[in-house]
Amino acid sequence: EESYQSGRVNSLLLFNLGWCLVNGEGVDKKDTNRGISLWKEATKRAPDEGSEEAARFLYLEYERDVPREAEKWFNLAAELGYFE
Repeated sequence: EESYQSGRVNSLLLFNLGWCLVNGEGVDKKDTNRGISLWKEATKRAPDEGSEEAARFLYLEYERDVPREAEKWFNLAAELGYFE
């Protein structure tokens, strides 16, 4: 989180910090909503490294409850080459 707070941000950092927050690992407190927000922020930096992983994990997050939203993230992940 220090790098994020200092402004040294890239897609990979956003993806990794988001993952930690969603899973409650390496952070003081689990925060799924903030983690998802960071993944969305990472996808806005496409095609930077990390944006394709963020799109893939957003797909996984939404696939059960919000299929249309999940499809959007799946398509972005594919477009960014995640499944190659």
